[in-house]
Amino acid sequence: MLYLIRHGQTDWNKNKLIQGHADIPLNEAGKQQAKRVAERFRDIHIDVIYTSDLLRAQETAREIAAAAKVEKVEVCEQLRERSFGELESKNVEVLHELVPNYATNWGEEPLYNIETLEAAQERMVRRLTEIMKKSIGKKVAVVSHGAAINTFIHHVTSGEQGTGTTILQNTSITTFAYESGKWRLETINDAKHLE
Repeated sequence: MLYLIRHGQTDWNKNKLIQGHADIPLNEAGKQQAKRVAERFRDIHIDVIYTSDLLRAQETAREIAAAAKVEKVEVCEQLRERSFGELESKNVEVLHELVPNYATNWGEEPLYNIETLEAAQERMVRRLTEIMKKSIGKKVAVVSHGAAINTFIHHVTSGEQGTGTTILQNTSITTFAYESGKWRLETINDAKHLE
């Protein structure tokens, strides 16, 4: 079982600024969200936790690790957010104006040095599959980012959900089963801990 979790809120999330690879910490609301999602894992046995190397994900993962009593959190650069190149730190409206199809431009040359959807998806699928292959029979939690997680959901659901269709809430949990080399989506965008 894989629990794929989006990080808590940052000031850039709140102000609708594009983060990508910019290393922005959680704000106070995000820290509270991280504590609340961590509570969900207090009674779920987790064997191992992985996180993106970006601070907002690491901070969220540390809260989950404390609640789940997992001593070590593995940090992986491959689990970081999709890069938005020259548009990072700009308002999301700028992205919509300059690259209106940024969430559906599969197979197109990237503009403004934005990472292609294929590249983001390929690294997420490769790394998550590697993690689960060495974690057969275990429960794994991974903290990552909205756009990156959505490329993975897109892959597993053959485009029915994920990139271009699904908006993931901060600290939402999406779960997958990995059996016999195949992925299956179980739940998506579960954020009941924020209600």
